Amino acid sequence: MTRTARGLSALIAAILFAAGTRASADPTEKLPPLAVAARETFDLFDVPAGVDPGSVVLNKLQISATLRGDQLGLAGWSMHAQIIRFDGKSLSKHLGDIQTADNIEAPPVTRLFEAYLARMWGNDKSSVAVRFGLIDLNSQFDSVDPASLMLNSSHGIAPDLSRSGRNGPSIYPVTGVGSTATWVKSQTWTFRLGVFDGVAGSPAAPHAFLAERLRPSDGLFIIGQTDWQLTKNSRIEGGAWGYTAAQPGPSGHNAHDHGAYISYEAPLGLLPHLNMWVRAGFANPKAQPIAAYIGGGLVQQGIFPGRPDDRLGIGIAHAIIGQPAVDAFELHHAETSFEVTYQVKVSRRFVIQPDADYIRHPGGVAHAPDSLGIGLRFVLVGAYPIRMAASDPGDPTIPPDGAPSGSGDSSDQQEGLA
Repeated sequence: MTRTARGLSALIAAILFAAGTRASADPTEKLPPLAVAARETFDLFDVPAGVDPGSVVLNKLQISATLRGDQLGLAGWSMHAQIIRFDGKSLSKHLGDIQTADNIEAPPVTRLFEAYLARMWGNDKSSVAVRFGLIDLNSQFDSVDPASLMLNSSHGIAPDLSRSGRNGPSIYPVTGVGSTATWVKSQTWTFRLGVFDGVAGSPAAPHAFLAERLRPSDGLFIIGQTDWQLTKNSRIEGGAWGYTAAQPGPSGHNAHDHGAYISYEAPLGLLPHLNMWVRAGFANPKAQPIAAYIGGGLVQQGIFPGRPDDRLGIGIAHAIIGQPAVDAFELHHAETSFEVTYQVKVSRRFVIQPDADYIRHPGGVAHAPDSLGIGLRFVLVGAYPIRMAASDPGDPTIPPDGAPSGSGDSSDQQEGLA
């Protein structure tokens, strides 16, 4: 991390850490029009076994702000922006994996990650919300709340979707121009639709602060999802997506990428505060390396006496490599990640999280040996005027679309601050 980035990170974190102590805890108090938040994520990883054993340091700073129009005579309107700064090396180059074991990994960049205008009609029981601009689609689509504890990227957004497109869909670390509509029909049913530029950012400018080429030949990326809230803490999500423009696949031939997914999350019932999730999906192996995915896991809160807020997570992520990619790059037929992580709540605004990820048959490099990553994550957050927990990956500056959407600490996993 550069000296400038370190200084900026420390300054922003210190200011918002102090500001957070002055935030009102009264939920009935009117909030000022402008809300700001910052998250500093610092990861240390050692790879004792893998394609290239060694150590890496990764650092991600996120600064977000939302301007609400309710007190400015613009009821229901809001504007949101987020800037990210990433420094560090690639953990996946050491592991040889295709699923990206560390979910903050990115090319070194300072980027305008989100910038959109939003309008909402309705209330907390039934509403319609529309957004337009640079949007992280994972803030609304293909997100499972209990899985947000895990560090492997597949538990945040699965590889059948994240590996799609010529430059990925509109997710971290590069977003594209798009629009989303969310209809919260009731506390049971929510319907979502998103339309995005078919190529997020610009593949030719991976380090640009803002790079949107918006070529007609890029086509569109379209995604739809239905959320079924079975109970207060259990939910089923099902979605389908596709690109209107063909892209070169692993074999070199053009193909249209498309796919679908489904996930289920709920308390397991065997122990108090024990939650589970499972997620499955498929994509077109003629257009991208991943043919299908299945994953799941468990999160238990309060393992040890006197530590009621700590969380233990166990996750498995199994990515099936399509035959065209296996033939073209001599890859394994499937990659499986076995991850164990434990989040220690030091304070509301600071957590420490040791993590271990064993990769069986890494799928990013030909004939890659099994690999192991052992890491330690530090997260420091601050927000004003809204309280923010370091254990919550959500962005507290963004008003919810309507009725609560699932269990866990955040209503929208990776809503800006993922």
